[in-house]
Amino acid sequence: MIGYIIYLPSYPDSVSMASRALETGTKHGWNLELYEGVNGMKQGLADCNLKVYQHKKAERLLARPGTQGCFLSQYLLWQKCHETNTPICIFEHDVVFKKPMGEYEDCDVYKFEGFKKAKPIPPGNWYEGARAYRITPYGAKKILNWVHANGAMPADWMLCDGIVDMRFDKYSKVTYKTDVSFTKDLS
Repeated sequence: MIGYIIYLPSYPDSVSMASRALETGTKHGWNLELYEGVNGMKQGLADCNLKVYQHKKAERLLARPGTQGCFLSQYLLWQKCHETNTPICIFEHDVVFKKPMGEYEDCDVYKFEGFKKAKPIPPGNWYEGARAYRITPYGAKKILNWVHANGAMPADWMLCDGIVDMRFDKYSKVTYKTDVSFTKDLS
């Protein structure tokens, strides 16, 4: 199974972090490749004919170009997963692999990192971070259907128990180390 590490080539810090992710993952036997993400400063939800979910905080967060870029990068991978009918792993550039992939549960979304439960949203419970997870075509289709019916939310909100069936890997295979944030507007 292939894992895609999302990065932004026009940001040296993103390239550096993605290279570190690729190096640590390869060292532990993960099948990975770099995936050029969407730069929210250049492309937004409107370019994909997507609307924002009608929720005050979702609207505020998705007003940020970086949050839109993060969502769209994962959205395009969800589409790829569904269209190819192949499970994939999705990683953000700031992940660090600590162990081989090993065993995992077959479910819509299997999170390798990001288990901290956040304040519930109307669709259900979500857990901070969409940095490291495996998704099945069926899970990707559920998310895509939800987005097309209701609108976009931040990527980690989309990994919500009211949208997909989730399981959590408790073996500390993946962590993260962020050098800079790309979801905030850079001054």
